[in-house]
Amino acid sequence: MMSFQFTQRSGIEKQVRSIARGQISRALEASYEPRGNLDDLVHQLRRRCKKLRGLVRLIEPRFKNAKRENRAFRDAAAGLAGRRDAAVMVETFSQILEIDLNRKGRPQISATQAKDILHSLQQAVGGPPDAVEATLLLRSFIEIFEAAKSRAGTWEISGKGFDQIGDGLEATYRRMQTGLAVVERDASAEAIHAWRKDTKYHWHHVSLFVAAAPDTLTARRHNLDRLGEWLGDHHNLAVLDATLADYPDIEAVRRVIAERQATLAADAIGLGRQLLAEKPNMLRERFERYWTLLPKKD
Repeated sequence: MMSFQFTQRSGIEKQVRSIARGQISRALEASYEPRGNLDDLVHQLRRRCKKLRGLVRLIEPRFKNAKRENRAFRDAAAGLAGRRDAAVMVETFSQILEIDLNRKGRPQISATQAKDILHSLQQAVGGPPDAVEATLLLRSFIEIFEAAKSRAGTWEISGKGFDQIGDGLEATYRRMQTGLAVVERDASAEAIHAWRKDTKYHWHHVSLFVAAAPDTLTARRHNLDRLGEWLGDHHNLAVLDATLADYPDIEAVRRVIAERQATLAADAIGLGRQLLAEKPNMLRERFERYWTLLPKKD
């Protein structure tokens, strides 16, 4: 089974099927006999879902069942979200505390309040699940992925040649440009979260193309990953802010959150402008030229 990248410039439909089935199979293998830390496994499985949704987005304009498959992978990830999302809130608040402690001058968040909030967030995560809880958590995921694996072998992509993936590549990049324009006007949490989604999709698309031009695209993928992390951190802070909304005397925490979000938004806009300077049709043409650098067959 193929890794998450194209390796030849022919047989696009066959490669897409193989990439999809490879991601699904690896997720199922890890789920049938879960080992180690369940939270780490959940994180890995959700990453598989995101890769598969990125693959579907690449072929969406040429794939009539794109909505069905995207919904399946989205639902599979959503079924695992609870434990991971609670753990992310602990991580995010810990980062805010570190930023506040390292600022010039006196920290805004008191040590007592920090301890109380951190304890409360950790309580939401709960203890390690037992074998029964782990099985129940993974059951729905396995069912969805087993069905998706059967369908992935029959995915059909209309058209021929690079157009089968070029349309989706260009459309996603265009949406990412639109998202940046919206954020430049109003860097709201909602706008940044929407921009992040297309940024991640484009990151996955670049990952699929890396073998065609590794020296050029590895750098782009790295910068897209960095941009996605900043946007993800901004979103996590927005969720943390909402989570803490009912806590008493929370103004200092919210100020630190807002300051950090402002910094992340400014950094993201600056990097985004560089990554999105190219017109969509020009990016498509460039990637098509990269595509010709792949061997005709493995």
